[in-house]
Order: sequence, then C-alpha cells, then structure tokens
Amino acid sequence: MKQNESFSTDAAVEAYLPLMHELAIRIDIVAKACDGKLNLTPPYVREYAYLQFRRMCELISLGCLKLHGDLPSAKTQAIKKEWNAERIMNNLHRNYPSAFPQCITRIKTVDGWEIRANSKPNALTLKEFKMLYKECGEVLHRGTIRTLENRSGFDEKDYQKVIYWQSKIVDLMNEHFVGRNNGAGYYIVSLRTDLGYPECSTFFTVSPGKVNVANKKMAVSDDVIHSYIANRRP
Repeated sequence: MKQNESFSTDAAVEAYLPLMHELAIRIDIVAKACDGKLNLTPPYVREYAYLQFRRMCELISLGCLKLHGDLPSAKTQAIKKEWNAERIMNNLHRNYPSAFPQCITRIKTVDGWEIRANSKPNALTLKEFKMLYKECGEVLHRGTIRTLENRSGFDEKDYQKVIYWQSKIVDLMNEHFVGRNNGAGYYIVSLRTDLGYPECSTFFTVSPGKVNVANKKMAVSDDVIHSYIANRRP
C-alpha cells in the first residue's frame, strides 16, 4: 500500500475472511487429531497440533495487519515482508495498543443483541499469543544434541497443553471484536455461521453515539477445495 492510497474496509474484510476460514479449518483438524480421527499417536498429535498453532498465530497476525491497514506501521515495505507473527503484532501495537482481537459474547435481549467484549476469561490474550508462538518454535525444532540427550519422554502434561492452547484460541476467535484506531469504528466477526463460512459486520462511527453497519459474508468460488463445509461432512 502506497502512502497516498486510501484504506478500504471492504477490501480489508474481503482479505480477512478467507484467513478466518483457514483458521476455522485448522482449529477443526486439531480437534480431529486430539479425538484420534487422524490415526496419530499422542506424541505426533502434539507435534501436529503445534504446527497448526503456529499457522493460527500467523493467520491472526496477518488478519490484524489487514484490518489495521490504515495504521502508519501497516503501510511500510518492511511490514509487508514480515513473516514473524510476534513482530507483526509488536509493529501494529506501536501505533495502536488495542490492535489484538478481543473475544465477545452475544446475548439476546428484548431490544436486540447485546455484545459483551472480553467476556471469556479463558480467551487467548496478546501476552499468551506471544508465549504460544515462542512455544511453537521450541516444540517444532528438534533441538541440539544436548537438548536431545536431556529430553524426557512424552507425558500427559504435553497432551493437556495442546487442549489448553486449543481452548484459548477457540474462546478468542470463535466470535471476536477488532476495534479500529482513533474511534473510526470496529469489526465484529463470527468464525463459523450456518453456511460454514465466516462473516463480518463493520461498524463505522458517523457521529458520537451513532454508527452505520455493513455486513459481509465470505465469497466462495466453485473451485474451493479445502472448505470448512467439506471438512464437516462425514
């Protein structure tokens, strides 16, 4: 994005939703691995899950980069070449300390829907996001001769850690809120809908206490192979 190009929320959301679609697929296959549906023994379930967690961290950070594309730090050539999820989030937070998603809960009331942010204590935080990303590197690298010799065998705690991180990611991303800088508005995203694909409602602040809303569903072409719907079929 060049400095003189205007930021389009529609374009940002169109780029964000496929990332969330992929995230939903990766959450689903970790659950299948943990349920024994991929025919992997526990040590390999753990390794497989951490590979997916690393990709999930990357999807979350790249998604934030898209939704916050109007931030100065998101327009640099350096950030466009960045692949490290932690460095991307650190870069965005230098301009906007609330760039990371927040979990939400929708509550039906007589007047409509009430949205409560940060309502799930277990949801992944930015600090935990960085911890998980670091842990992914530690698990997925085979290590040195010294660490190999000192490594104890796989135990139940290793497996429970997979369940721990999976639940935190789900609680954060299943339905989440991403606020824009300077009160320009916010995004509310559902990871899974009745059609099996993510949706986003974009709220634009037009005056104090007044917002306009635009809803966008993920557009899926006929040549999509790895769809969430396909993965849900028996």
